[in-house]
Amino acid sequence: MTRLVRIVTTGIALAVLGCAAAPIKMEPRSFAKRLGLPNCRASVPLSQSEAIEIGRKWELYPNPEDDPEWIKMAAIQRPGDQLRLVSCTVGDPYFYALIRNDTIVFKFHLSVLD
Repeated sequence: MTRLVRIVTTGIALAVLGCAAAPIKMEPRSFAKRLGLPNCRASVPLSQSEAIEIGRKWELYPNPEDDPEWIKMAAIQRPGDQLRLVSCTVGDPYFYALIRNDTIVFKFHLSVLD
């Protein structure tokens, strides 16, 4: 990946995650690294309604609840699971991760840059 692409990707990630209107609280980088995502940041746990609202406000994905993959993720979610927004500088730039016992059990990919 060229330096320019990394700079642009990082800038987009910071712009989205640092939105002045509704900033998302992020865990320390060590949390994402523990999940096997060394080049990423993960948000604090979000409810499904919070995740949907974030997508709508930031125009990331306005109606994920209509997406078959979101429906699949919601169906496998168990009590105690955590839904987190993940932002990466390498690979997938944004996705929601369903985390169970410090393991990612499902990724819902956002089509931000498609």
